[in-house]
Amino acid sequence: MIWNETQIQLIVKISETGSFTKAGEELHMTQPAVSRIVAAVESDLGTKLIKRNRKNGLVFTEVGEQILVLFRNVLSELRKVDELIAAEQGLEIGKIHVGAYPTACTRFIPKIIRTLEEKHPGLEIRLSEGSVTQVKEWLRTRVIDVGITIPPDHDFDVIPLVKDKLIVVIHSDHALVLKESIEIPDLKSENLILGRGGYDVQVHAIFKEYKMKPKVRFVVDHIDTALSMVQEGLGLIVTTKGAISSLPEKVIFRELKPSMFREINIAVPDIQDISKATDVFIQTARSLFSNNTS
Repeated sequence: MIWNETQIQLIVKISETGSFTKAGEELHMTQPAVSRIVAAVESDLGTKLIKRNRKNGLVFTEVGEQILVLFRNVLSELRKVDELIAAEQGLEIGKIHVGAYPTACTRFIPKIIRTLEEKHPGLEIRLSEGSVTQVKEWLRTRVIDVGITIPPDHDFDVIPLVKDKLIVVIHSDHALVLKESIEIPDLKSENLILGRGGYDVQVHAIFKEYKMKPKVRFVVDHIDTALSMVQEGLGLIVTTKGAISSLPEKVIFRELKPSMFREINIAVPDIQDISKATDVFIQTARSLFSNNTS
């Protein structure tokens, strides 16, 4: 069985767009051509890759998801060939698909992209924004080349980016405002608002060290939601300075004592198998932010 690059690109593009029509439009193919190519690939494989679901639209079968990972790897290797040939001709080209959670997108990605565009104008950068959990899943399935993550991230090769100091965000009328710094035992009876996707893991781990269980009132996806809840007196947040661009009215923070930190990492599926473009992204990010502690 031999498939050409166009066929592989189409199958991957369908997974990204969730639509035969949209995938065809992006690759400049007609709807009949898309259907023919998909049918031909499935016929060669002897199995269905894609099925229609009334509730979710187009979905990949279990084996289809596994083949997607392989097809993405094939496209990644083909990009490396293009980069190698371009380098031989004195050119610098490449594509980088980056995944990051919202706070990381705001804090890191714009500066990295601007620097890359200035120093490496031949690189094409694609950005996908999602939760920490989504970014890790995109890395596992090779949807993205590189991601910004927080621990736990044992499934990947990671390169440290920054370490952020943990703080407690509280309403200005809260009794803990009177303390210059807050210790974990001070939070024993306090309502906590936690973030999903890894943020909650660290908080639970810290409380466990003190043989305590956090009193979690809400679990949210976005820091702005949590800050608004604090503003309404609904609980406290254990987060980092770097995660917050500004505080709402009547919301302040206190540092934790002793000082504790959250790591933010760059992650790739396999550091030995990255493209030159991905390496350039990593080195640029580290030059801009590495060893910064906030």
